[in-house]
Amino acid sequence: MNLRKGQLFFTIVLLTMVGITQLVHRLQEPLDGRCTGLGYLASNRPTTTVPALKVVVKPWLGRHQVYGIFPLPFEKCNRSEPVLLTIKGVGNYCQRAKYTNPHQHFEGIDAPPGYALTRYPLRTRTTLLSTTKGLLGQLKQPQNWTVTYNN
Repeated sequence: MNLRKGQLFFTIVLLTMVGITQLVHRLQEPLDGRCTGLGYLASNRPTTTVPALKVVVKPWLGRHQVYGIFPLPFEKCNRSEPVLLTIKGVGNYCQRAKYTNPHQHFEGIDAPPGYALTRYPLRTRTTLLSTTKGLLGQLKQPQNWTVTYNN
């Protein structure tokens, strides 16, 4: 009888360790999401940095539910131009301007004349990792989010 209890205990401990290892592995930030920003944008062209008008942080709703809303000139919204999403205190994220349907009105915000509203998401797992590091307050502040692009 003691042998069965020992085997059961060993199995429970082993499964717990495997589960914790998998959880830690899944919460690690993916290598392709974060970047230093150096060399991502063309250095021979001027850049423009735009602050977020609004930030939505609802990772419990699933993928693409953590994002900043930015006003960009019409000519920048439909291209695959590289953009650098920066969240102060959290990191830099290399993305592309790939929104083919820019909005004039989105999430209760009206775009300024000549601009369209675009959203740039942060990965859900990156959000969860940042939350475990105590950075949820940083994520919720629109003044901490900027997008930089080449003119």
